[in-house]
Amino acid sequence: MAEPGHAATTHPHSGQRVVFRNTLRIFVTQAAGMPLSMVVTAVMARHIGAQDFGLLYLVNTFSAFGFLAVDWGMSGAVPAMVAKEHSRGGEILGSTLVWRMASSMTVYLILATACLALGYQREFQIVLALAVLNSTINITTGAHLDIFRGFEKTDIIGFSTLGGQVGRAFIVLPTLLLGGKLRAVLLAEAVCSGTVLAVVWRTVRANVGKVTFRFETVKSLLVQGTPFLFFGLAMALQPNVDGVFLSKLASAEAVGWFAAARRLIGVLVFPANALLVALYPTLCRLHSEDLDGFRHTTTSALRLTTVLVVPVALGCALFPDIGIRIFSRESYGPAENDLRVLSLFLFLVYFTMPLGICVLAAGRQRAWATIQFGCVLISAVLDPVLVPYFQNRTGNGGLGVCVTTAISETLMLIAGLSLIPRGILGRALGRQALLGLVAGAAMCGVARLLMGVTSFVVAPLSVAVYVGCLVATGGIDKEQVQTLRSMLRRNVPG
Repeated sequence: MAEPGHAATTHPHSGQRVVFRNTLRIFVTQAAGMPLSMVVTAVMARHIGAQDFGLLYLVNTFSAFGFLAVDWGMSGAVPAMVAKEHSRGGEILGSTLVWRMASSMTVYLILATACLALGYQREFQIVLALAVLNSTINITTGAHLDIFRGFEKTDIIGFSTLGGQVGRAFIVLPTLLLGGKLRAVLLAEAVCSGTVLAVVWRTVRANVGKVTFRFETVKSLLVQGTPFLFFGLAMALQPNVDGVFLSKLASAEAVGWFAAARRLIGVLVFPANALLVALYPTLCRLHSEDLDGFRHTTTSALRLTTVLVVPVALGCALFPDIGIRIFSRESYGPAENDLRVLSLFLFLVYFTMPLGICVLAAGRQRAWATIQFGCVLISAVLDPVLVPYFQNRTGNGGLGVCVTTAISETLMLIAGLSLIPRGILGRALGRQALLGLVAGAAMCGVARLLMGVTSFVVAPLSVAVYVGCLVATGGIDKEQVQTLRSMLRRNVPG
């Protein structure tokens, strides 16, 4: 039964307003923390070097894969369950925490054994243990944030994002500047993550009341989370396959260059991620309460995605040197080519993310996971061919993984369009896409005309031309502008 506070959500535009408000909050806090995050990452990359930066990428990739078993799809199941039954928040939180604490150590032992069997030696194992420590703390924090996602509130999520980045800067930067290397950095990050967890724990406790444990709730969460587990497994398996082939068939420096490019892609994808975090619980509720609202909200999310993706993807392709200068062009210069190829992936993923959330909220987790496993198969087949090819031809085997990634995401987009419910794609979305492409062409024209000028001048001018073209052609309508102004007045000062 819906909560009383949700009565107004039956209006077709109410779901859109909730998603937009929550997206804006997450976007603002992530945007505020992004400069700090990039400074820390850049200083780290410069101090530890391309080889250790590549090692960190591999370890984090393997750890993320193993901790899928700790999460067991609960990050998808918990918000959906809480969105429908707010009163069970404390019980769901306690049951989730018990499961995650109990399973973390088992996952670490399996990961360590598997990495030893793959030939990764002592230094890799030490870094893996420290990465797992950070993963344990972060996934515990995530359990609390999932409860708030179920309440369709993003305040504490914003705090954990921004507060975590500020704390990371204050702890990790001095560690690096005092000569600390990779191990010291991971320990410093664990201290920061633990501090954020302590604050989040107190805040969530104050909102959900008594935290309890029920074995039946754990069973229910495991059952409901299993489809999400298979989807997450498919998503995480692909970068692990990429990482293994890259580490075995390319140079250590190529791994570091690819890691730098992926780190920058992660920053560029954060607007879409903010939309995803806000969109999922709202779509889960609307799918059971208001199908018209479900379709309208998904369409609005895709329209917003269309506006955002063009300058982001084109900027990645046209001005990759801006991002790589942060890391050092001397050490990470070849990563510019990685970014150019990954710009196609970035364009595609801005659409596959909201499409995937729509498919998941509609209860088609198995179909979406099956398509994702198809992407793993593509990596398993193409990586052994493309990585050594590009390593021998260009000295950068990471380009092979970039090409494979773009091919896989193309498959995801085609599948997403075929799986979403009818009534979402229409003339309004097509018109938005067409106007976005026209504005994107104007952006490319400016970049070409000013080719000899520094990217730091051309990039903002190109984006300004893109926005001006959208406004002039009606690509950004009055309703969107008014909603944005309203949300800014309501949320940003607070």
